[in-house]
Amino acid sequence: MKPRRYHFDRLILWYLGLIFALTFFGSYFGYLYLITALIHLVMIIMVLGITSVDAQSGPRAWLRWFYPLLLLLPLHYEIELVGTLFHAGQVYDGLVRTWDRWLFGGHPHRYLADLLSGPWWRELFHLLYLTYYPLVLGGFAVSWRQGRKSVSQTELPVSPEFLRFAFVFMGTYVTYQVIFILFPVVGPLDDRFLRFDGQGLLGPLIDWIYTLGDSAGGALPSSHVGEAVVIFLLLRPRAPWVRTGLLLVISGLAVSTVYCSFHYAIDALGGLITGPLFYLFWSWVYRRLWAEHRTGP
Repeated sequence: MKPRRYHFDRLILWYLGLIFALTFFGSYFGYLYLITALIHLVMIIMVLGITSVDAQSGPRAWLRWFYPLLLLLPLHYEIELVGTLFHAGQVYDGLVRTWDRWLFGGHPHRYLADLLSGPWWRELFHLLYLTYYPLVLGGFAVSWRQGRKSVSQTELPVSPEFLRFAFVFMGTYVTYQVIFILFPVVGPLDDRFLRFDGQGLLGPLIDWIYTLGDSAGGALPSSHVGEAVVIFLLLRPRAPWVRTGLLLVISGLAVSTVYCSFHYAIDALGGLITGPLFYLFWSWVYRRLWAEHRTGP
């Protein structure tokens, strides 16, 4: 079987190439941009190497088909640096707080944490916030396993369901990245530090994870909520109890982003709205690409 690159591979390479070009030309403003450009060049070379082999089993298969997950953190980390090229470090939290107050009559991230105070509520909502990570990994794994029995009957090394999942998920992800770069919003992190700094078991763990990918600007809309909705729509579980469970998890995740003061309430609402919209858009793009390349996506 001749190895080939698929639509989600090309999408990732195009995005890496775009950021490489922006940061390379941005190196005029400082050496950090040049370093970032070189890092992206290395990532492009690595992706080209990883995608040169269509492995179906073993560690190479996991790397070949799951490598997009390894890019999520470093790509998110660069939002602030790349965005500075467009807005010189300005953030739009003041405007978003005005929208938040106008829409909700106040700031839910403040009174929600005060209304449901105490260690049990705190740990519950921090646990719900953490569900985003197994949801993403589980979504990739479940999609990869779907249709495995029919793979041997096609020329594809993985199921078409997975190729669509990876493309729509990554298309949605890079769309959020572009929004964050062009319209940076930090979120109500100051309120989080006042309420939860160093408290509980899960709070410090989440703060550590958040610090690893900390990049001012990625708040509106909430990509955690939006991507969770996209994963649900892509998998469309048939079992009623699975659908209900996932909907409860997504609802809890949306509320937890506000309760834990990572997002304004309007950010979570934005994720609930943009998730389905981006799913429809990138699904439409994928269908068009599939129709143009019937011999292989």
